[in-house]
Amino acid sequence: MQLVMNITDLDDKIINKAINENKDYLEISRYYETEFMDDMKKLNVGLPEVITRVSEYVPEIIEFIEGIIKNGFAYESNGSVYFDVTKYHADPNHTYAKLEPTSVENKELLAEGEGILTQIDEKEKKDQKDFALWKKSKEGEPKWASPWGDGRPGWHIECSAMCGSILKGYPIDIHSGGVDLRFPHHDNEIAQSEAYYNCDNWVNNFWHAGHLHIHGKKMSKSLKNFISIKDILGQYTHRQIRFVFLLHTWNSLMNYSTDKTFPEAIGKERQFTEFFRSVKALTRNIEIKNTSQRWEKVDFELSDALLKQKNAVHEALCDSFDTPTAVNELATLVNLTNTYLQQPEKNIKIPLVR
Repeated sequence: MQLVMNITDLDDKIINKAINENKDYLEISRYYETEFMDDMKKLNVGLPEVITRVSEYVPEIIEFIEGIIKNGFAYESNGSVYFDVTKYHADPNHTYAKLEPTSVENKELLAEGEGILTQIDEKEKKDQKDFALWKKSKEGEPKWASPWGDGRPGWHIECSAMCGSILKGYPIDIHSGGVDLRFPHHDNEIAQSEAYYNCDNWVNNFWHAGHLHIHGKKMSKSLKNFISIKDILGQYTHRQIRFVFLLHTWNSLMNYSTDKTFPEAIGKERQFTEFFRSVKALTRNIEIKNTSQRWEKVDFELSDALLKQKNAVHEALCDSFDTPTAVNELATLVNLTNTYLQQPEKNIKIPLVR
């Protein structure tokens, strides 16, 4: 398995912030990238094998766009390049908006997908659903030379090109992201990638994570109802934060509140911590030479429980990563082991407990 993480260090929001603050766009993007990496380290989240940044893959993006044009599914207009949604969808080998076909006519989502700095003369596009693969440069924006003139990549094309450069073709086994990216971002990624590769299955599985809500409302800077990882780590440990998410299904909405969300997580974390601490002390203090190693009924029962719970955890994780069930199955094994440890020390089988 190879895990690749794309970093969008070049888009309309970053450019707009750089212009307003009179800074270089890379200064803005590297600052937040560093903040993100630091937060992940504090949460004990490991690095992926590969990190790709848009600004470092512009040549590959240009090549990818050229391939889509060559295959007949994109066109140049006034220095920009657009994906031809109508032509693509009419092709018997392709389907547009596989993830959210009901959102195809949603003008608000379409506009959001094009970016806050993009004000396109509709005469440039054959259809309002067509989306930008390459944007003609405007004054004050970063730009690169291309066959269509100076410009910069569109939002959607970056992911397809960077994935293609590292993972070498298709299909990709798993592509993840927030549920809000289903349309147009991921649907456009699918379309342009399948147009480039002339295939009908660029990704085997899309995993869309649910949103985090704070006291019933979607977390948002505009609503000022967000809490930073640094702030939450000032109140809880990274293990407790991880338990919060493990006790919640990954693809459903999570309603976060400090008084309701954390008590169960803290309880579970304490249960496991105390269990491992007591077992470590027990296995350190009891010498095998002083104990009977003949298995009795209770030993067979604990051994059977271990195998049963192993299978239960495996089945839970195979069922769309059902971590709440997996954690509860592990907690059951902790309880059964604690019961086993209530017997006289001379009868405890240290190899079995380990």
